[in-house]
Amino acid sequence: MTFTNSLDWRTPKPQPRIRAAISMTTTRELLRQVSVENEELRQRIYELEEAVERTSGLCEVLDDGGGWTSSLQTRASWLLGLLVCQSFSSFILADNEQLLVAHPTVIYFMTMLVGAGGNAGNQAAVRIIRGLATGEVAPDNSPRTRGLVSAELARAVALGMILVLAGFVRVIAFGGGLGDGLAISASLFIIVSTSVILGTLLPLLLQSLRIDAAHASTTIQVIMDVMGVLITCTVAPIVFAALSSGSVAPLALG
Repeated sequence: MTFTNSLDWRTPKPQPRIRAAISMTTTRELLRQVSVENEELRQRIYELEEAVERTSGLCEVLDDGGGWTSSLQTRASWLLGLLVCQSFSSFILADNEQLLVAHPTVIYFMTMLVGAGGNAGNQAAVRIIRGLATGEVAPDNSPRTRGLVSAELARAVALGMILVLAGFVRVIAFGGGLGDGLAISASLFIIVSTSVILGTLLPLLLQSLRIDAAHASTTIQVIMDVMGVLITCTVAPIVFAALSSGSVAPLALG
């Protein structure tokens, strides 16, 4: 005997209105997803355009198809200009010959002074150049840029104090007198702190002028070569004069 079931256990087919509603819902969901993706794409394009604008002129193209001579003219002209500027150190030393004859220890440690200034300035410049490339720093007056510059000013003082101690110990260890140590240490503090400040500001200045900010790393070296000599030949006589006049505690001059 065969039994038939009047109930159909198969899944009922949706009615035309239900199918139309499902289709409209799916279409709306797809359109919403496309709209979200388009908005994300527009935001990404905007961010990329901002990055291009921000880093425009920051660094020259490494390979512009011109071969090994492509950047030769720019780099050579910049280096020649720095070479000419570096000659001012000789003029400053010639004008202070009497100081160097009376206190030869100063000239012995001149390379240490200008080298420390160049190194400190280059270190600060590289940090800012990297920040410009990554977008962490912008050549503007924004609160973030002001905060970073203020932090570098604090580091300038801290680094100056640290190197002053090392420089004073080095002068004494190599046979310099306490007076020489004070004069050289005072010069070293001003040189290092000034170098860090200039190394921080120079890349921002070059970037704002649409000049390759990477030039700041070499430029700060030459600037501090000249300024280091000038600061030393200015500060050292003041310290020696103060010691000789007895305005500070008597020390054994070297």
